[in-house]
Amino acid sequence: MLTFYELAPSPNNLKVHLALRFKGVPFEATQVDPADRASVLEVSGQELTPVIADKGIVLNDSEAILQYLDANYRDAPRLIPADKDGRKACEAWQRSFDKRIVPSWLDVFFFAINVREAMDPASPARFREQVAWLEEQLGQSEREWSDAPIDALRIASWVLYALPGEGLIARVPLFKKFQQLFGIEAGAFPRLEELLRPWQEHAA
Repeated sequence: MLTFYELAPSPNNLKVHLALRFKGVPFEATQVDPADRASVLEVSGQELTPVIADKGIVLNDSEAILQYLDANYRDAPRLIPADKDGRKACEAWQRSFDKRIVPSWLDVFFFAINVREAMDPASPARFREQVAWLEEQLGQSEREWSDAPIDALRIASWVLYALPGEGLIARVPLFKKFQQLFGIEAGAFPRLEELLRPWQEHAA
């Protein structure tokens, strides 16, 4: 069975968790203590997560892991489009999304996990502005999001910190703190919440 070395609060780790659950790949999760990374160092030769060990193969990059899952679990739903144009469209979407979402998100995240002693008070509002942009994109886009699950997965990997379901909070209690800091009320972004609905189940 695939072993997933997970440091749960990290978005790249959440991305892999969501991918494994979406594809229905059986896995055993090994939680990595950020203060003691001996287990992941032993299996992968480095200390970063996420890491998977599967069928004698060890991978430690989230995007490489997603590609591996699509290539090696072909009976499961694909995450990444098989055609070149589809992949290029997803990559373009990711660049646009990351440029908008990540900067304000990071400030809140690092404060929540005690890496920074203070947070710019404007960061949550800036993040909410970008979530509003995302809500608008979901309303205007002609794309069929179900055709490229990787796009919705990448959205979920970041936005579930502001809109976590009870299952995710139960699995990783720190998400309650993230939710409080981002301060987005339920129902504020209905199109986005609808997109996230199946990923809430995968996140638990």
